[in-house]
Amino acid sequence: MKKFFGFFVMFLLVFCCLGCNSSYDNTKDNVDTIKLGSSGPLSGEASIYGISVEKGIKLAIEEINKEGIKIGDKKYTFELVEFYNDEADPDKASSNLTKLFDAGTDVVVGAVTSGATEGLIGQAIKVGIPVITPTGTADKLTVGESGQERDDRYNVFRACFYDSYQGKYMAEYAVANGVKKAYVLYNNSSDYSVGLKDSFEQTAKAKSLEVTTAAYGEKDKNFSAFVAPIVSGNYDCVYLPDYYENVYNILTTLYGAGYTGVCYGGDGWDGVIQQVKTGDDASFLEKCFYTNHYFGASESPAVKKFVEAYKAKYDGETPVSFAALAYDAVYIVKQAIEQAQSFKFDDVIEALTEGSFTGLVTSAKQFKFDENGNPQKDAVIITFKDGKEVEAK
Repeated sequence: MKKFFGFFVMFLLVFCCLGCNSSYDNTKDNVDTIKLGSSGPLSGEASIYGISVEKGIKLAIEEINKEGIKIGDKKYTFELVEFYNDEADPDKASSNLTKLFDAGTDVVVGAVTSGATEGLIGQAIKVGIPVITPTGTADKLTVGESGQERDDRYNVFRACFYDSYQGKYMAEYAVANGVKKAYVLYNNSSDYSVGLKDSFEQTAKAKSLEVTTAAYGEKDKNFSAFVAPIVSGNYDCVYLPDYYENVYNILTTLYGAGYTGVCYGGDGWDGVIQQVKTGDDASFLEKCFYTNHYFGASESPAVKKFVEAYKAKYDGETPVSFAALAYDAVYIVKQAIEQAQSFKFDDVIEALTEGSFTGLVTSAKQFKFDENGNPQKDAVIITFKDGKEVEAK
């Protein structure tokens, strides 16, 4: 009986060691694919973002697999294990990470929303799998709530800039354009909105701008109560750090009530122009500016190639920044694997930490990740002209 028990314990130890293997042994001749996995909202209010990310990932994989990923003398292809629906829910994203790991995923390209990404990070840290979120912008994702947890989150990176970066960037833009008095209207139920608001306000005040803030909640759809103090307060600008559905509602209310100043926003505005219905007078958009990760009508060869390929694959659909960032995230993974000459967890993480990345849609120049896993690249400021988006000068 003791002999059997000893054998059973040994069997369990061996099984557990195999189950905890950090990645495939890519020296095996029968391994031809590198497995990617993702999690994002494919249903619910945030589904437009998850669907765009999934499309960007699939386009990049399709392109890369035509040439392959070269490690030594062998070429590999990417396999998308699954793009699990998390409905932007942190708990579902955490569960999805476990499923992706159990399926042998080598790199996670996700999640999509900041909240869901935070949800899967806990599980990702436990198993050490490399994670690159295309679109999770909350500062804490790579450094924790305290800002001092990078050592714990060493395996977490992002392809997008982070919230405080773009809030600061837009505040500096406002100062450069003569703004003296700013009104910040934000969504206090959104970490994204609060993060941008905090950064904009801090930077603006440091540069001697007068700043007034006001908040609305998740369920608020009528913003008329904010109009009177804005119009009567003679503000030079209104900063609206929220997603395009709320933003367009606020803009139409505000300009319809006689506001004549400029409005600024963040990357959540991407898609606001699609809210304009035929016959609407949306000329007020020419007084609006927002930070984004790329400009889809850019003359950059990388941007033009991506937009044309995306439209060809998806029936003429114009790609938003979520799709572009997801596409770039997959190409970053490819470059990291080829620089590491390996797709084992630790090797990919080291390559992401130390490597340089180029030829991407959302960065016109070569960049590295900083010490906190954030890409060192610039924002683009977009405005509107004759019913189209244009890059601000």
